[in-house]
Amino acid sequence: MKALTDTLIGRVDAFLKESFSAEQRDGRDEAEIAICEAIEVIIRRRRNQRLVFSRLPSDIIHCVFSLALDLDRIHEPDLPLDVLDDHRKQLFRMRCVSVAWNEFLVSGSRYWPAVNLRTPPDILKTNLRRAAEAPLCIYSTNPKERRRETIPDPLDELVLLPFMGQVRTIRSNNEEFPPLWKGLLQCAMPVLETLDLTEHSSWDTMSSEPPAEWLSGTLPMIRNITARGWQPQSNAAWLGSLESLVFSRPTSADMNMLRILSQCSSLFSLRIEADGSGWHEEEPTDSFPNIVLPNLRKLELEFDVLQDIHHLVRRLDIPHSTQRSLEIMFAPQSEEDVEDLAHFIFPEGTVSKSPTNPLLQIHNLSRRPLRVTYTAGARSITFPVPDRAEEWDLLENIIIVLQNRLNNPPFTAELDSPTDIQANTLRRLGNLNIQRIRAKCLEGHFDNFLAAIGSRHETLPSGTVGDGHNWPFESLRELTIERTDFPLSQIIRLVGIRRGHLRTTSKEWLKRITLIDCDLRGMYLRRAILQLDNIGVTLVAEGCRDPEPDQK
Repeated sequence: MKALTDTLIGRVDAFLKESFSAEQRDGRDEAEIAICEAIEVIIRRRRNQRLVFSRLPSDIIHCVFSLALDLDRIHEPDLPLDVLDDHRKQLFRMRCVSVAWNEFLVSGSRYWPAVNLRTPPDILKTNLRRAAEAPLCIYSTNPKERRRETIPDPLDELVLLPFMGQVRTIRSNNEEFPPLWKGLLQCAMPVLETLDLTEHSSWDTMSSEPPAEWLSGTLPMIRNITARGWQPQSNAAWLGSLESLVFSRPTSADMNMLRILSQCSSLFSLRIEADGSGWHEEEPTDSFPNIVLPNLRKLELEFDVLQDIHHLVRRLDIPHSTQRSLEIMFAPQSEEDVEDLAHFIFPEGTVSKSPTNPLLQIHNLSRRPLRVTYTAGARSITFPVPDRAEEWDLLENIIIVLQNRLNNPPFTAELDSPTDIQANTLRRLGNLNIQRIRAKCLEGHFDNFLAAIGSRHETLPSGTVGDGHNWPFESLRELTIERTDFPLSQIIRLVGIRRGHLRTTSKEWLKRITLIDCDLRGMYLRRAILQLDNIGVTLVAEGCRDPEPDQK
C-alpha cells in the first residue's frame, strides 16, 4: 500500500510540475503560446468527458488527495512552516489540473484548514468560507522574496473573530508582527492545541505588554507551546496540560522558567535554547523543590551560560529512559562544571550496564569554535574544544569523567572532513579507551591524521605518551576511512611500525581496516590485502578504485 501511495504522489507531483511550470513557456512567442493554450483547453474538455476520475468513489479520491496535500500533517507542531506554506501552493497546482479536480477540491472543507494571514483579504474570506467547520491552522510566514507580501489589515480581526472557536493551531515566524494578533489571542479558543510564536523582534514594536498577557486565561485543549523571547505566566492554569514546550532564542533561563517547569507535570518533550542568564536577579535557594517531569521522553538543552546547567539541570527529576541532549557554547572551566555535565547525562551515578559503543564525534569547522559530541545510548552532550593549549587537558578530563560513569567501555571516535585542528584534537585522546576510529574526507590532511594515531615515525609523535611502554591508541582495533584519495602503502606502514613494539610487549593492536569509496594509489588492493593478512590485519574495501597503470 505504501509503495502504491508513493507512486501516486510521485506521479501527481511530476505531472503538475511538468504541465504547469512557467519555465516551459520561456522563449516562445505569443502566437505559439496562444496555440498551446487553445490545444490545452481542447485536451482538458475531452479528458473531462472521458476521465476515470469522474467515476471514482469519493472516499478514494479523498484518500489520494489527502496524501498528496499532507492533510494529516497540517496540525503537527513540529511541521516546518515552509512545508506548511507549500501546502497552499500544492493545492493551487492541483486545482489547475482539470475542472473536475477544481470543483472537487473547492467543495471539500477538509482541504482548506490552513489559512495564511498574508493572503489578500478577499481570498482570506473565501478560504475561511470554504473551510466551513473544519479545524483551522492560522499561520504567518516570512516571505521568501525580498518584496513584501500583503500584510493583514487590523480590520481583518473582525473577519477572523467568528472562526476563533475552531482554531486548532496558531503559528507565526513573520518579522512584522501583525497588530491583529493581540485581539485574536485574547479570544476564547476552546480547541487550540498548538501555539507557535517564534519571532521576537516584532513584539516590542507594537506594545510593551508581554505576549503572555494577551493569551486567553482558558485554553482547555492547549498541548504545545513554542515561545521565542517570551515566557508564559507561571500561574497559567493550562501549564499542567502541556505535552510539548519550547523556549527558543532569544531567551534567558531564570526563576520564572523554573516556576513554569514546576507546573508542567505532563510534558513529553522539552527544549530550551537560552542565550542569556537571568540568575543575577534571583537565584534558586536550597529549599526550591526539584522539577518533577515523570512523563518526559525527550529533553534538548542549549545553553550559553554554564550557570544555567548548575541551576536548572541539577533540579530536573526525569525518567532514566528520557532521551536527552545538551549543547554548551563555552568549555567547562572547573571540576564542578564537569560534574554538572556528567550529572546531566548520568544522574543516576555509575551505571551497571553500559550503552553499546559510546560515540565521540569531532565535528568539522562549519561552526566555530570546534565542537565535540559524546553520545551514549539516547544521551549526548556537545561542548567546544578549548582554544588554549594549556586548557586541552579539560577535553580529556571531561571524556574520562563521562566514561567513568559507564565503567570505561570501549568507544568510537568519528571525524568528518577533518583539518589539522581536528587531527590535533584526536591526538589529545590517545590514552583513552578508543576501540574504533572512523574518518571521512581526509583530502590534504591524511598524513596528519595518521600521525595523530602514531604512524609517521619509528619514535612516538610529539604530544603523545612517551614512557617507552605505551603507544597512543593502544586500544584501537578497527579503523574505517571513507571517500579519501591516498597511497595504500601508508596503511601498510601504519601497522608495520608497531610490529616490534607489539612483539616485545605481547600486545595486540589494529585487527580490521575498512576502506569505503576511496581512490587508491601506489599498489593494487589485492597486494595490500595479502600483506596485511600476513601480519594479522583484515583489509576490507567497499566501492574503492584501484590505481591506474600509470600511477603504479
